[in-house]
Amino acid sequence: MVFFNVFLRTLGFFVALLVFIIILNILFYFSNDFKNQRFQITKGNENSKNIIVNMNLNGPIFHNTHDLFVSDFYAYINPKEIQSYLDELKELKIKVLLVNINSPGGTVSATAELENIFYEFKKKTNVKLYFYTTEILASGGYWIATSADKIFASYGSMIGSIGVSGPSWFYYNTPISLSYGILNQSIETKNGIEVYNQNAGQSKDLFNPYRRPEKKEVEHLQKIVDDIYNDFVAKVSKNRKIEISYIKKNIGALIYNSNQAKNNFLIDEELDYLSLIDYIIKENNFNDYKIYENKKDLSLIGSLISKYDDISKYSDSNVCKKFETSINVLTPLFFKKC
Repeated sequence: MVFFNVFLRTLGFFVALLVFIIILNILFYFSNDFKNQRFQITKGNENSKNIIVNMNLNGPIFHNTHDLFVSDFYAYINPKEIQSYLDELKELKIKVLLVNINSPGGTVSATAELENIFYEFKKKTNVKLYFYTTEILASGGYWIATSADKIFASYGSMIGSIGVSGPSWFYYNTPISLSYGILNQSIETKNGIEVYNQNAGQSKDLFNPYRRPEKKEVEHLQKIVDDIYNDFVAKVSKNRKIEISYIKKNIGALIYNSNQAKNNFLIDEELDYLSLIDYIIKENNFNDYKIYENKKDLSLIGSLISKYDDISKYSDSNVCKKFETSINVLTPLFFKKC
Protein backbone atom coordinates (compact mmCIF):
# COMPACT_ATOMS: atom_id res chain seq x y z
CA MET A 1 0.00 0.00 0.00
CA VAL A 2 2.84 2.36 0.85
CA PHE A 3 4.50 1.54 -2.48
CA PHE A 4 1.40 2.50 -4.46
CA ASN A 5 1.01 5.76 -2.53
CA VAL A 6 4.62 6.73 -3.29
CA PHE A 7 4.22 5.64 -6.91
CA LEU A 8 1.05 7.67 -7.44
CA ARG A 9 2.57 10.76 -5.80
CA THR A 10 5.67 10.47 -7.97
CA LEU A 11 3.58 9.93 -11.08
CA GLY A 12 1.41 12.91 -10.21
CA PHE A 13 4.47 15.08 -9.75
CA PHE A 14 5.90 14.20 -13.16
CA VAL A 15 2.53 14.64 -14.87
CA ALA A 16 2.15 18.08 -13.30
CA LEU A 17 5.70 18.98 -14.33
CA LEU A 18 5.02 17.84 -17.90
CA VAL A 19 1.82 19.90 -18.10
CA PHE A 20 3.69 22.92 -16.72
CA ILE A 21 6.45 22.59 -19.34
CA ILE A 22 3.89 22.17 -22.14
CA ILE A 23 2.03 25.33 -21.06
CA LEU A 24 5.28 27.29 -20.89
CA ASN A 25 6.28 25.96 -24.31
CA ILE A 26 2.95 27.08 -25.80
CA LEU A 27 3.36 30.55 -24.30
CA PHE A 28 6.91 30.85 -25.63
CA TYR A 29 5.83 29.58 -29.03
CA PHE A 30 3.07 32.11 -29.51
CA SER A 31 5.13 34.97 -28.08
CA ASN A 32 7.78 34.21 -30.72
CA ASP A 33 5.27 33.52 -33.47
CA PHE A 34 3.60 36.91 -33.18
CA LYS A 35 6.71 39.07 -33.05
CA ASN A 36 6.32 41.78 -35.68
CA GLN A 37 9.93 41.92 -36.77
CA ARG A 38 12.02 38.83 -37.38
CA PHE A 39 14.80 40.70 -39.21
CA GLN A 40 17.27 42.97 -37.45
CA ILE A 41 20.18 45.13 -38.60
CA THR A 42 23.46 43.33 -38.04
CA LYS A 43 25.91 45.47 -40.02
CA GLY A 44 26.29 48.70 -41.99
CA ASN A 45 24.98 52.23 -41.98
CA GLU A 46 21.56 52.41 -40.29
CA ASN A 47 20.56 55.36 -42.50
CA SER A 48 21.40 53.63 -45.77
CA LYS A 49 18.63 52.86 -48.23
CA ASN A 50 20.67 50.07 -49.83
CA ILE A 51 19.28 47.18 -47.83
CA ILE A 52 20.76 43.71 -48.12
CA VAL A 53 18.90 40.91 -46.35
CA ASN A 54 20.67 37.73 -45.29
CA MET A 55 17.92 35.14 -44.84
CA ASN A 56 19.22 32.04 -43.03
CA LEU A 57 17.43 28.79 -43.92
CA ASN A 58 18.41 25.33 -42.69
CA GLY A 59 17.06 21.81 -42.96
CA PRO A 60 14.77 19.74 -45.19
CA ILE A 61 11.88 21.39 -47.00
CA PHE A 62 8.37 20.25 -46.13
CA HIS A 63 4.95 21.53 -45.15
CA ASN A 64 4.18 21.75 -41.48
CA THR A 65 1.30 23.77 -40.07
CA HIS A 66 1.68 25.09 -36.54
CA ASP A 67 3.18 22.02 -34.91
CA LEU A 68 4.25 23.39 -31.55
CA PHE A 69 7.07 20.93 -31.06
CA VAL A 70 8.46 20.27 -34.53
CA SER A 71 11.03 23.07 -34.45
CA ASP A 72 12.02 22.12 -30.90
CA PHE A 73 14.00 19.14 -32.14
CA TYR A 74 15.26 19.98 -35.61
CA ALA A 75 15.48 22.78 -38.15
CA TYR A 76 13.32 22.63 -41.26
CA ILE A 77 12.14 24.95 -44.02
CA ASN A 78 8.40 25.55 -44.21
CA PRO A 79 7.05 27.42 -47.31
CA LYS A 80 4.34 29.09 -45.23
CA GLU A 81 6.92 30.53 -42.84
CA ILE A 82 9.11 31.74 -45.71
CA GLN A 83 6.10 33.49 -47.24
CA SER A 84 5.60 35.39 -43.98
CA TYR A 85 9.31 36.35 -44.01
CA LEU A 86 9.01 37.75 -47.52
CA ASP A 87 5.84 39.65 -46.66
CA GLU A 88 7.79 41.39 -43.92
CA LEU A 89 10.67 42.15 -46.29
CA LYS A 90 8.33 43.86 -48.76
CA GLU A 91 7.76 46.55 -46.15
CA LEU A 92 11.52 47.16 -45.81
CA LYS A 93 11.90 47.91 -49.53
CA ILE A 94 15.09 45.89 -49.80
CA LYS A 95 17.49 45.93 -52.75
CA VAL A 96 19.09 42.49 -52.40
CA LEU A 97 17.90 39.22 -50.87
CA LEU A 98 20.65 36.74 -50.05
CA VAL A 99 19.20 33.33 -49.17
CA ASN A 100 21.87 31.69 -47.04
CA ILE A 101 20.67 28.10 -47.24
CA ASN A 102 21.85 24.66 -46.22
CA SER A 103 19.36 21.99 -47.26
CA PRO A 104 19.45 18.38 -48.48
CA GLY A 105 16.11 18.81 -50.27
CA GLY A 106 12.52 18.01 -49.40
CA THR A 107 9.13 16.85 -50.61
CA VAL A 108 8.18 17.73 -54.17
CA SER A 109 5.06 19.72 -53.27
CA ALA A 110 6.78 21.87 -50.64
CA THR A 111 9.82 22.41 -52.86
CA ALA A 112 7.74 23.48 -55.87
CA GLU A 113 5.66 25.82 -53.71
CA LEU A 114 8.74 27.42 -52.19
CA GLU A 115 10.34 27.93 -55.60
CA ASN A 116 7.18 29.69 -56.77
CA ILE A 117 7.15 31.87 -53.62
CA PHE A 118 10.66 33.12 -54.33
CA TYR A 119 9.93 33.59 -58.02
CA GLU A 120 6.81 35.67 -57.32
CA PHE A 121 8.64 37.75 -54.72
CA LYS A 122 11.42 38.56 -57.17
CA LYS A 123 8.90 39.34 -59.93
CA LYS A 124 6.78 41.69 -57.82
CA THR A 125 9.59 43.52 -56.01
CA ASN A 126 12.32 43.56 -58.66
CA VAL A 127 14.76 42.57 -55.89
CA LYS A 128 18.09 40.95 -56.77
CA LEU A 129 17.92 37.36 -55.50
CA TYR A 130 21.04 35.38 -54.67
CA PHE A 131 21.39 31.91 -53.14
CA TYR A 132 24.42 30.91 -51.07
CA THR A 133 25.41 27.71 -49.28
CA THR A 134 28.18 26.91 -46.82
CA GLU A 135 27.45 23.18 -46.48
CA ILE A 136 24.89 21.52 -48.75
CA LEU A 137 22.59 22.73 -51.50
CA ALA A 138 21.20 19.56 -53.00
CA SER A 139 18.14 18.14 -54.67
CA GLY A 140 15.09 20.19 -53.60
CA GLY A 141 17.43 22.80 -52.11
CA TYR A 142 19.03 23.28 -55.50
CA TRP A 143 15.61 23.20 -57.16
CA ILE A 144 14.50 26.35 -55.33
CA ALA A 145 17.92 27.96 -55.91
CA THR A 146 17.18 27.97 -59.66
CA SER A 147 14.83 30.91 -58.98
CA ALA A 148 17.86 33.07 -58.10
CA ASP A 149 19.74 35.54 -60.28
CA LYS A 150 22.99 33.90 -59.16
CA ILE A 151 24.07 30.97 -56.97
CA PHE A 152 27.20 30.98 -54.79
CA ALA A 153 28.89 28.44 -52.55
CA SER A 154 31.73 28.39 -50.05
CA TYR A 155 34.74 26.12 -50.47
CA GLY A 156 33.97 22.53 -49.51
CA SER A 157 30.20 22.77 -49.80
CA MET A 158 28.22 20.12 -51.70
CA ILE A 159 25.91 21.00 -54.60
CA GLY A 160 23.75 19.05 -57.03
CA SER A 161 21.71 15.84 -56.76
CA ILE A 162 19.45 16.84 -59.65
CA GLY A 163 17.15 13.87 -59.29
CA VAL A 164 13.90 12.62 -57.77
CA SER A 165 13.34 9.75 -55.35
CA GLY A 166 10.12 7.88 -54.69
CA PRO A 167 9.06 5.86 -51.64
CA SER A 168 10.62 2.50 -50.83
CA TRP A 169 8.91 -0.43 -49.16
CA PHE A 170 9.52 -3.99 -48.09
CA TYR A 171 7.76 -7.04 -49.47
CA TYR A 172 7.64 -9.97 -47.06
CA ASN A 173 7.39 -13.01 -49.31
CA THR A 174 4.87 -15.49 -47.82
CA PRO A 175 4.89 -14.50 -44.11
CA ILE A 176 4.34 -17.43 -41.76
CA SER A 177 4.45 -15.73 -38.34
CA LEU A 178 4.38 -12.31 -36.70
CA SER A 179 5.52 -11.45 -33.18
CA TYR A 180 5.58 -8.19 -31.30
CA GLY A 181 8.06 -7.42 -28.56
CA ILE A 182 8.65 -4.41 -26.33
CA LEU A 183 11.40 -3.03 -28.54
CA ASN A 184 10.68 -4.39 -31.99
CA GLN A 185 8.53 -6.46 -34.33
CA SER A 186 9.62 -9.81 -35.75
CA ILE A 187 8.38 -11.34 -39.00
CA GLU A 188 9.22 -14.79 -40.31
CA THR A 189 8.69 -15.60 -43.96
CA LYS A 190 8.84 -18.73 -46.10
CA ASN A 191 10.73 -17.16 -49.00
CA GLY A 192 12.61 -14.30 -47.34
CA ILE A 193 12.22 -10.53 -47.58
CA GLU A 194 12.50 -8.64 -50.85
CA VAL A 195 13.20 -4.91 -50.95
CA TYR A 196 11.83 -2.72 -53.73
CA ASN A 197 13.23 0.73 -54.44
CA GLN A 198 11.36 2.59 -57.15
CA ASN A 199 10.86 6.15 -58.28
CA ALA A 200 7.07 6.95 -58.12
CA GLY A 201 3.59 5.82 -56.70
CA GLN A 202 -0.04 4.49 -57.33
CA SER A 203 -2.67 1.82 -56.31
CA LYS A 204 -4.53 2.11 -53.04
CA ASP A 205 -2.60 -0.66 -51.26
CA LEU A 206 0.54 -0.34 -53.32
CA PHE A 207 2.80 -0.23 -50.26
CA ASN A 208 1.26 -3.28 -48.66
CA PRO A 209 4.34 -5.21 -47.47
CA TYR A 210 2.55 -8.56 -47.81
CA ARG A 211 1.97 -8.59 -51.55
CA ARG A 212 4.31 -8.30 -54.49
CA PRO A 213 3.82 -5.11 -56.53
CA GLU A 214 2.73 -5.65 -60.09
CA LYS A 215 4.95 -4.64 -62.98
CA LYS A 216 2.49 -2.01 -64.20
CA GLU A 217 2.40 -0.45 -60.73
CA VAL A 218 6.17 -0.10 -60.58
CA GLU A 219 6.17 1.27 -64.14
CA HIS A 220 3.48 3.76 -63.17
CA LEU A 221 5.52 4.89 -60.17
CA GLN A 222 8.56 5.30 -62.38
CA LYS A 223 6.62 7.49 -64.83
CA ILE A 224 5.48 9.82 -62.04
CA VAL A 225 9.03 10.38 -60.89
CA ASP A 226 10.28 10.68 -64.46
CA ASP A 227 7.78 13.50 -65.09
CA ILE A 228 8.92 15.39 -61.99
CA TYR A 229 12.55 14.74 -62.89
CA ASN A 230 12.04 16.18 -66.37
CA ASP A 231 10.47 19.30 -64.83
CA PHE A 232 13.44 19.61 -62.48
CA VAL A 233 15.96 19.28 -65.31
CA ALA A 234 14.04 21.79 -67.43
CA LYS A 235 14.17 24.37 -64.63
CA VAL A 236 17.91 23.91 -64.18
CA SER A 237 18.44 24.08 -67.94
CA LYS A 238 16.42 27.28 -68.37
CA ASN A 239 17.75 29.18 -65.36
CA ARG A 240 21.37 28.03 -65.49
CA LYS A 241 21.66 28.05 -69.30
CA ILE A 242 22.75 24.39 -69.42
CA GLU A 243 21.70 21.99 -72.17
CA ILE A 244 19.22 19.34 -71.00
CA SER A 245 21.27 16.58 -72.59
CA TYR A 246 24.36 17.76 -70.68
CA ILE A 247 22.49 17.70 -67.37
CA LYS A 248 21.16 14.18 -67.93
CA LYS A 249 24.30 12.64 -69.41
CA ASN A 250 27.11 14.53 -67.66
CA ILE A 251 25.80 16.04 -64.43
CA GLY A 252 23.15 13.48 -63.51
CA ALA A 253 21.98 13.17 -59.90
CA LEU A 254 25.48 13.20 -58.40
CA ILE A 255 26.58 15.80 -55.89
CA TYR A 256 29.67 17.93 -56.44
CA ASN A 257 32.05 20.02 -54.39
CA SER A 258 32.00 23.77 -54.97
CA ASN A 259 34.79 23.75 -57.57
CA GLN A 260 33.22 20.88 -59.53
CA ALA A 261 29.81 22.59 -59.32
CA LYS A 262 31.26 25.76 -60.84
CA ASN A 263 32.91 23.78 -63.65
CA ASN A 264 29.52 22.21 -64.35
CA PHE A 265 27.81 25.63 -64.35
CA LEU A 266 25.70 24.81 -61.27
CA ILE A 267 27.00 27.82 -59.34
CA ASP A 268 28.43 31.19 -60.41
CA GLU A 269 31.29 31.64 -57.94
CA GLU A 270 33.06 29.94 -55.04
CA LEU A 271 33.24 32.56 -52.26
CA ASP A 272 33.23 32.82 -48.48
CA TYR A 273 30.48 34.90 -46.87
CA LEU A 274 32.45 38.14 -46.39
CA SER A 275 33.80 38.00 -49.95
CA LEU A 276 30.25 37.44 -51.19
CA ILE A 277 29.03 40.57 -49.38
CA ASP A 278 31.85 42.55 -51.03
CA TYR A 279 30.84 41.02 -54.37
CA ILE A 280 27.21 42.09 -53.90
CA ILE A 281 28.19 45.63 -52.91
CA LYS A 282 30.43 46.06 -55.98
CA GLU A 283 27.99 44.43 -58.42
CA ASN A 284 25.16 46.71 -57.29
CA ASN A 285 27.34 49.86 -57.00
CA PHE A 286 26.39 50.53 -53.38
CA ASN A 287 28.20 53.48 -51.78
CA ASP A 288 26.82 52.44 -48.42
CA TYR A 289 24.59 49.63 -47.19
CA LYS A 290 23.03 47.90 -44.24
CA ILE A 291 22.41 44.20 -43.67
CA TYR A 292 19.30 42.73 -42.09
CA GLU A 293 19.34 39.15 -40.84
CA ASN A 294 16.69 36.82 -39.47
CA LYS A 295 17.16 35.14 -36.12
CA LYS A 296 15.40 31.87 -35.29
CA ASP A 297 13.72 31.89 -31.88
CA LEU A 298 13.56 28.55 -30.12
CA SER A 299 10.73 27.66 -27.78
CA LEU A 300 11.47 26.92 -24.13
CA ILE A 301 11.80 23.18 -24.72
CA GLY A 302 13.87 23.79 -27.82
CA SER A 303 16.21 26.10 -25.92
CA LEU A 304 16.73 23.53 -23.21
CA ILE A 305 17.17 20.55 -25.51
CA SER A 306 19.48 22.38 -27.91
CA LYS A 307 22.11 22.35 -25.15
CA TYR A 308 22.42 18.60 -25.43
CA ASP A 309 24.04 17.38 -28.67
CA ASP A 310 23.10 13.74 -28.22
CA ILE A 311 19.36 14.52 -28.49
CA SER A 312 19.83 15.11 -32.23
CA LYS A 313 20.08 11.40 -32.94
CA TYR A 314 16.47 11.02 -31.82
CA SER A 315 15.17 14.00 -33.78
CA ASP A 316 16.33 12.79 -37.21
CA SER A 317 13.92 9.87 -37.19
CA ASN A 318 10.99 12.30 -36.95
CA VAL A 319 12.12 14.03 -40.14
CA CYS A 320 12.82 10.77 -41.95
CA LYS A 321 9.30 9.50 -41.33
CA LYS A 322 7.95 12.43 -43.32
CA PHE A 323 9.84 11.21 -46.38
CA GLU A 324 9.54 7.42 -46.12
CA THR A 325 6.38 7.25 -48.22
CA SER A 326 6.64 10.53 -50.13
CA ILE A 327 7.88 11.34 -53.58
CA ASN A 328 10.69 13.71 -52.79
CA VAL A 329 13.67 15.58 -54.05
CA LEU A 330 15.92 14.74 -51.16
CA THR A 331 19.55 13.76 -51.44
CA PRO A 332 20.24 10.17 -50.37
CA LEU A 333 23.03 11.44 -48.10
CA PHE A 334 20.44 12.76 -45.70
CA PHE A 335 19.02 9.28 -45.16
CA LYS A 336 22.28 8.14 -43.59
CA LYS A 337 20.98 9.82 -40.45
CA CYS A 338 17.78 7.78 -40.46
